Amino acid sequence: MHIFIDDSGDGGFKFESGSSSHLVMAACVFKDPLEIQKLKACVSGCATQNRHRNEFKYSKTKERLKDCFFECTSDIDYSIRAIHIDKKNIWAPKYRSSPSALKNLAISQLLSHGFGHIRDAKVVIDGQDTKAFGIQDHQYIMRVANNGAPGTLSQVTFADSKNNAGIQLADMVAGAINRAVRSGKPSDPKHLDILRPRTYQPHGTLWGFR
Repeated sequence: MHIFIDDSGDGGFKFESGSSSHLVMAACVFKDPLEIQKLKACVSGCATQNRHRNEFKYSKTKERLKDCFFECTSDIDYSIRAIHIDKKNIWAPKYRSSPSALKNLAISQLLSHGFGHIRDAKVVIDGQDTKAFGIQDHQYIMRVANNGAPGTLSQVTFADSKNNAGIQLADMVAGAINRAVRSGKPSDPKHLDILRPRTYQPHGTLWGFR
């Protein structure tokens, strides 16, 4: 089992200065490594078809290209486990004073609530996000997940999202969810509606943390 994780939004609470209303943490879960190879081919094909030379990031991708991305990856077999946090409901000083603490909360909740459906998994996270997550090293994530549910993770690695289709997929998924649930900006569930069946239990979940 391979899991690719990325987030959307930020951990800040200065809403009047541009902080996002929600923080989303999304995990794309693959049971078959062959599906990851298919994903790479689909993402590459979408980029070539649209003459897109950069990595896929939801916040920086044009609408037409977003539509193409989700269409091109629609036949890939993976599930989504995601958590979205409405930050206006978070009052604990620990989280309101530390963006990294809130992101740590999101990733720990996501990985420790697999309900037995995540076992012996290899997790891949964007190496550029380690500072944003407040992660010191891979042992932190291993400890968080396996303390809550022993046997959940077997390996954690950091990769460059520019060269990793799985992380780019997780970014697009997290962005789609954020766009659907956010407040203070126009919301649109169009892409989440496409992805929603992948969040159905028992293999997936879409959790509104409060």
